[in-house]
Amino acid sequence: MKTSSAKDLDKKHFLIDTHAHLDMIKDKTPKEVINDAAGANVRYIINTGSDIEGSMKSVQFAKKYENVFATVGVHPHHADTFSSKEILVLENLIKENKKIVAVGEAGFDYFKNPVPKAEQERTFALQIELAIKYRLPVVIHDREAHEDTLRMIKKYSSEKNFKAVLHCFSGDLDFASKCIEEGVFISFTGVLTFPNAKATKEVAKIMPLEKIFLETDAPFLAPQPKRGKENYPSYVTYVAHELALLRGMDFDEIAAATTKNANLFFGLNI
Repeated sequence: MKTSSAKDLDKKHFLIDTHAHLDMIKDKTPKEVINDAAGANVRYIINTGSDIEGSMKSVQFAKKYENVFATVGVHPHHADTFSSKEILVLENLIKENKKIVAVGEAGFDYFKNPVPKAEQERTFALQIELAIKYRLPVVIHDREAHEDTLRMIKKYSSEKNFKAVLHCFSGDLDFASKCIEEGVFISFTGVLTFPNAKATKEVAKIMPLEKIFLETDAPFLAPQPKRGKENYPSYVTYVAHELALLRGMDFDEIAAATTKNANLFFGLNI
């Protein structure tokens, strides 16, 4: 199998990091990170909000950098402080900024999260409804909460404007299949490159390619060759290479397909 490097890609076959947190990166400036990504042919970055301050920064990055888009939302770690005030802030950001391409990340996190499950569900539901109202996709955070996540997806999947992606997918094949049946997309991080990520690799091999995105979740979850170090959008190339290897495809095929998926799903118009 011939595998192309990122440098060999033509203009159509670039990558998109669909989930990064530029404001949380410590060892490089946002400009350095974006330039490094461009050098690796990671041409666009979707910067994800995880609280109100982070959402505002996400919008600022999107305004400042042509190849950065924004999401706005509140992570389940901050669900207990989410009220009508926060909804209004998010709503105003959406109204005022055309480069906001999704709501989130929002969802459930049952790993060492002191926020009560009921509060997490309330906040998640409010953000889903906000996304539906403004015809935006939802970026779902799901950590050790597959059952409740699927229940919420099923609750809203019949809504006309409901679109969602499970970011940093961590479930098994059964969970993935049920989510895809509801129209949900799946996004893989550097976890896909970890030797012990057997369930994730199985999902990546089998799931329809047209339902897959790539992301870094930078600065977290650096791929195996960089494991334990700060993660950057340029490293999404490692995820693409691993997906190509698992599916027996060329790198440029994976780049073209996942870029097309993200472009259509998020309405990037690139």
